[in-house]
Amino acid sequence: MMEAHQVSCKFFFDETHTNRKKLFEEALKFAKSGKVLYIMCNELEELPQLSQELSSTNRQYMKMISFLYAKTLDSLLESLSTLPDWQNVPSAIILDELGAYCGKNSLHSASGIVALLLDSARSSAKLLKSPCILCISVSKDVVGEEYCSALNDLYFDC
Repeated sequence: MMEAHQVSCKFFFDETHTNRKKLFEEALKFAKSGKVLYIMCNELEELPQLSQELSSTNRQYMKMISFLYAKTLDSLLESLSTLPDWQNVPSAIILDELGAYCGKNSLHSASGIVALLLDSARSSAKLLKSPCILCISVSKDVVGEEYCSALNDLYFDC
């Protein structure tokens, strides 16, 4: 049985469009049982293709998803550092495209960001007194397949 402070992690590494579609499916699934924080570098002009297929039931769950547009690593760090002060603590945190926040040393940067997100998810779980889910996507061509495998082995459930 999962303790209240535990975090369940999922890592998606495919091409950006496929990752985004999977992340939105996950967000809708998690929104049925709690608040979801969906972090992106840039605002979406349109939802992934599955948005045309959303039923009215699923549309109500979109209201449970908060979008955080962090254009830079600094803005991401600043936003996550204020998590304990948030009124709506998420039970799921989703980062769309880890590579958008990685500089020249991709694996080092990615590892630091993932560690910060894990800490944020643990803080959420502790505040909510229930498990928190963390989902992160990265395009293989940004970080590299060997780095994706290393990150997956270090941090994520299979």
